[in-house]
Amino acid sequence: MFLLEQCLLQFSLSILHLWNVDPELDKLLVTEMKLKRPQNLLVASGLLGDRGSLTLTFPDYTSTLELWKSSSEYCAKRSLTMVSLAQHMISLSHSFQAASSSLSAFYMRSFAEKVSDIKPPLLQLLVSFWQDEAEHVKMAARSLFHCAASRAIPSPLRRDNTRDKENGVSPTGNHDAVSTEEPTNCLKDDSQIVTEGNSEDEQSEIRSWLESFEMQDWISCVGGTSQDAMTSHIIVAAALAVWYPSLVKPNLVVLAVNPLVKLVMAMNEKYSSTAAEILAEGMESTWKASIGSEIPRLIGDIFFQIECVSGSSANTPSKNPSTSVMIRDTLVGILLPSLAMADVLAFLNVIESQIWSTASDSPVHVVSLMTIVRIARGSPRNLVQYLDKVVTFILQTMDPGNLVMRRTCLQNSMVALKEIARIFPMVALNDPLTRLAVGDAIGEINNASIRVYDMQSMTKIKVLDASGPPGFPSLLGGASGMTVTTAISALSFSPDGEGVVAFSETGMMIRWWSYSSGSVWWEKLSKNLVHVQCTKLIFVPPWEGFLPNANRSSIMASVFGKDGEANPKENTNASNELDRFKQLLHNIDLSYRIEWVGQRKIKLTQHGRDLGTFQL
Repeated sequence: MFLLEQCLLQFSLSILHLWNVDPELDKLLVTEMKLKRPQNLLVASGLLGDRGSLTLTFPDYTSTLELWKSSSEYCAKRSLTMVSLAQHMISLSHSFQAASSSLSAFYMRSFAEKVSDIKPPLLQLLVSFWQDEAEHVKMAARSLFHCAASRAIPSPLRRDNTRDKENGVSPTGNHDAVSTEEPTNCLKDDSQIVTEGNSEDEQSEIRSWLESFEMQDWISCVGGTSQDAMTSHIIVAAALAVWYPSLVKPNLVVLAVNPLVKLVMAMNEKYSSTAAEILAEGMESTWKASIGSEIPRLIGDIFFQIECVSGSSANTPSKNPSTSVMIRDTLVGILLPSLAMADVLAFLNVIESQIWSTASDSPVHVVSLMTIVRIARGSPRNLVQYLDKVVTFILQTMDPGNLVMRRTCLQNSMVALKEIARIFPMVALNDPLTRLAVGDAIGEINNASIRVYDMQSMTKIKVLDASGPPGFPSLLGGASGMTVTTAISALSFSPDGEGVVAFSETGMMIRWWSYSSGSVWWEKLSKNLVHVQCTKLIFVPPWEGFLPNANRSSIMASVFGKDGEANPKENTNASNELDRFKQLLHNIDLSYRIEWVGQRKIKLTQHGRDLGTFQL
C-alpha cells in the first residue's frame, strides 16, 4: 500500500513540477527522489473556471510560466499542491527528506527569486486550507502564507510607508513626537486635514474589503461559497495584524478585531478554529488593547459554547459533536487560557459565578480547573496575587455537600491543587492530603496570614498570624505597617503533622507553629478563626550573594543602607503605588523551598541552592 502511494506521489510530482527553472533541483529530484521527467508526453496546465469550465494553456514551458505570472490563484493552488506533496513524501520515506525539503523551499522561496515577476500566491486561498484534515496540507498552507505574506498583502491593507513618512507616522503606527508646541486653538494645516481624510478613506477601504461578499475566482477552486470569501478576508487581515504589524495599516487592528471575535463565536467548522488561534496568539500584543473590557463577556460566551457543544446539561441545546469537537478543543486548549492570562481576575470572577449558574455536572467546571493549571504553568506571576480565590474555587468543586459536582470534578480538582502547591511555594499540602495551607504571597506587613483548610470538609479551620513582630515596620527603613510587600515566600507542613513552618523574604524570618504534645496542633486548639501566633521566630542571616534592594526590603537592608526606604510623597501617589505593586509582582521569587532534614530541622533553598539549615 505504501509502495503504491509512493509511486503515485512520484508520478504526480513528475507531471506537476516546473522543470528547467532550477537545473540543480531537477537533478536532485531525478537522482534522489527518482522522479521521471515527462518525455514524449504533452502536459498542459490550466485553471478551473465558473460552472465547471476549464482553461488550458499550450503545453510548453513558456505558456505554463505565463500562468504563474498572471494568476495569484494558480500560484497558490500549484504551490500548495507541490509543497504538501513534498512534505507527504517525507512521511513515507526519510530517504527523500533532502530532495523533498529542497522541492518545498523552491516553491516557497527560490522560485520567486529566480523568476521575479511571478505573482505571489493568494493569501485568502491559502487560509482556506489552514484547518484541512490532512496535516501535510495544513502545514504547507501555513508555511506558504508566511513565506508569501510580505509580497502578497492585499492592497487595501498594505501600509503606504512613503505617505507615512510624509505624515510623520513611524513604522509602528505612531505619529512622531514634535519638539515645538503649537497653540491649541490654531486651525489644522492642510497636511493634517489630508491625513485625517486619508485615514477615513483607509478605514472605509478596509471595511469594504473585510465585508466583501463578492464571489471570487478562487472560491470555485476550493468548492466554497460567498461566505468563504468574507471569512477568509477576516482571517487574512487578522493574521497580518498579529504577525506583520509593520507591513499593514495601523487601523487594521481596530477594524478586524470585532469581525474576528464574531467569527470565533459563529462556530464555523472551517474558520472558527483558525480565528480562535489567531485571537489567542495576538491577545497580549495586538488585541487586548481593543477588547480588554470585553474579556469577561468573551470568557462567558466560551463557557456557553462549551455547554452547547458538550450538551451535558438537559436544559441546554447541543450541536453535532462531530462538527464541533475541533472547535471546542481550540476554545478550551488555546483561546480560553490566553483570555484568562490576559485578565486573571475577570476569569476567576466568571468561573466563581459559573459554580452557581450552571449545572453541577457541567463540563465548564472541569474546563475551569484545567485552565487554572494552564495559567499557573504559563503565567504564575499573574496568578500569585489571587491564590486565595483560586484555592477557594478548587475547594468548592470538591465540596462534599455537592456530591454531583464532587464526583465530576474530584480528579481534576486534586490535579489542580497539587499543581498549585508545586508551582507556588506559599501553598502546601501535608502528606496524607488532609490539610492545606495557603499563605499571603503579597500583603500588608502587619496583616499577613496563613489559612489552614481541612481537606475532608473543605472548610477553613485556622488562621495563622504571619504579620511582622512588634516594631518590625520601623526596622524597614521607615516603611509603614500598611505597606504592601512580599509576605510568605515558602511554607511547609512538618512530616509528623504537628506544625507548619513558613519563610518570609521580607524581614528574612522563619516562623514555626507547633503543638507538640498529644494529637496534631490544630485539633488541640478550639476550631475558631482567631489568628494564632507562631511558636518560634528565627531571623535568617544573609547568604552569600544576597543583595537587599528596594524591591526586597529586609532588616538587613536597613543595616546596609537606605535602599528600602519608602518616600512618603510617593506613597501618597496612587500611580506610584500601582507601579510599585507591578514591580513587586514582576520581581517576586517563586523559587524558595523548605525541605525537612530531621524531626525538627529544616533546610531553606533558593533555585535549588542551599541557603542554610535551621533547628526549630
